[in-house]
Amino acid sequence: MDQTRREFLVEIEELVELTFSDLDELRKEQTNERITGEGRPDRQLIDRIFRRVHSVKGSAASCGLVVVSQIAHEFENLLDEVRAGRVPIDNALVDTCESATEALSESLSLAASGIVEPSRRALFDRLKAAARNNTGKDGVPGDTEEVLKNVPFEIWQSLTEPEKQRLINIVAEGSPLFVVTTSFDIANFDAQFFLLKEKLIEFGELISTSPAVDDQHRDRINFRILYASGANLENIKAAVLEVSEVVFHEVAASAKKSASPEEDRSRDDSVATAAPRSLPALSNFIRTDLDKLDRLISSTHELLRANSRALDLRLSEPQPTNVARLELEKLNEQIKRSFMNLEDQLINLRMVSLGPTLQRAMRAGRAVARLTGKEIDFEIVGGDLQLDKLLADSIADPLIHLVRNAVDHGIESTGERLQAGKKPRGIVRIEAVSEGSQSRLRVVDDGRGIDPVLVTKAALRLGVLPGDSALDIERSLRLIFRPGFTTVASPSRISGRGVGLDVVETAVEQVGGEVRVSSNPGRGTTFEIRLPVSS
Repeated sequence: MDQTRREFLVEIEELVELTFSDLDELRKEQTNERITGEGRPDRQLIDRIFRRVHSVKGSAASCGLVVVSQIAHEFENLLDEVRAGRVPIDNALVDTCESATEALSESLSLAASGIVEPSRRALFDRLKAAARNNTGKDGVPGDTEEVLKNVPFEIWQSLTEPEKQRLINIVAEGSPLFVVTTSFDIANFDAQFFLLKEKLIEFGELISTSPAVDDQHRDRINFRILYASGANLENIKAAVLEVSEVVFHEVAASAKKSASPEEDRSRDDSVATAAPRSLPALSNFIRTDLDKLDRLISSTHELLRANSRALDLRLSEPQPTNVARLELEKLNEQIKRSFMNLEDQLINLRMVSLGPTLQRAMRAGRAVARLTGKEIDFEIVGGDLQLDKLLADSIADPLIHLVRNAVDHGIESTGERLQAGKKPRGIVRIEAVSEGSQSRLRVVDDGRGIDPVLVTKAALRLGVLPGDSALDIERSLRLIFRPGFTTVASPSRISGRGVGLDVVETAVEQVGGEVRVSSNPGRGTTFEIRLPVSS
């Protein structure tokens, strides 16, 4: 693979990871709205996801990744419908977006490995179906329509169709709407207007701006801004007061303004029309900041100077005096320290945050939860922990395997949890901590735990125990790592507690680590991966 293509892959991989993070944030906002009834998914967040996917499409097309570009194109079409307000934001939509992002990630990995792509027809059909899932409204709700009728006619006529749809969505959400008027000296209006926009955006959303020259004052330019904000109006006024004299006129159904029948019909027609598995890292690249490189260069120069000084001194005096010998000893110590410092800085360049690895494991667990119909809350602790890149890449698959197992066979169904006196929603926590010279990753669930009775029955069924044997908890925990061992007669198509754990153990041992497990039957299980700080 040539260098240019490799760099494109790294850039796209980073965009995909950022998209995953944005979708996690969108899911949190959607969940918060459903539970508390407060807040709405941020339109700016949707716009950001759209821009990232659009960039993925362009970059993929530039380096010949046809399938990646096709996935991004269909994904972009769906997001465009969401931005226009024709497709509602709900959990099903976020799930579809996450599936599309996972497909982008998988396609990138396959492209990097030179493996032929599988068919993406099912995903494309799902994205197209989601894009067609519009609100189904033939018009605009009555109260929303009453507010829209009070938008000044010339402002409404100046809006593009996407702006009109956006305005309809904002009003339907119940966000207060204002026409903001202000005036600036024509000599420096651009800078002043920019400052005003920055202040307003802190509290709400600018929908459109309409400039006009004042016939009575040719040296000034007037602006009317269509603006939506649910923030306290007095706080907004205080923030913009330092920029300019600004007047806020609220647009509301109760303050209905008169308009000619022709204007009303025109606006009504316009409104009615407007409404309607973990993947390996792609490369050995590590991104770092310039400050680290500057410090590395400075340390190298310091080492070079000390080494040159020692050589010059030794060459200039074949038989060094006591004074010269003392100086050489000092330089020797300085050079040793400099080499150690340089080594530490080079090692630190290899360190990467474990956050993306933990996030990938969580997404894999969430996908299994959806597939099995289980209600599970996922928690991540220690995402800012730094680990050698090779270790972080090597541990991704074992960690994902443990999370999938915890979801599929650790967490009980809602009915089983209620019968056991537990909360209906299970918990899977993924932790990363640094303890001394080791880094530890834990997958903790509050599920059914590992039952020695079930392990004993499975061992008897598989013929790995004599007929009169019974296992205690310690022997049970050791046995589940036996190749091919499973406690279920018909293994799940997703995972099985014990199936593949020997692979997990082998993969961890190959990088100098070890796997430990503890379990409390009926209360949960903890798998712990212990790793060296660096490979």
